[in-house]
Amino acid sequence: MNHVHRLARSLGARPQAPREGLRTRILPARLPHTIQLCIHCRERPAGFWVSGSGAKTVRRPWCLSCCEGLDRDCRVIPFDS
Repeated sequence: MNHVHRLARSLGARPQAPREGLRTRILPARLPHTIQLCIHCRERPAGFWVSGSGAKTVRRPWCLSCCEGLDRDCRVIPFDS
């Protein structure tokens, strides 16, 4: 018997009835979720990778609204691809 039960008995406390009908669930730990912002407007969440067709630079995250004004020579790839 641990010290909590001994203390409860010495104080005259009655054991509690088991709680029936309650369920316990172990939930998986949630990982922090980060959202990439559009590199152009820095306000809306990005959903597309944009890079110049002849450029040697890496692709950058852009939102749909900012992608609408791009030139045709830019490559636009959705994040899921």
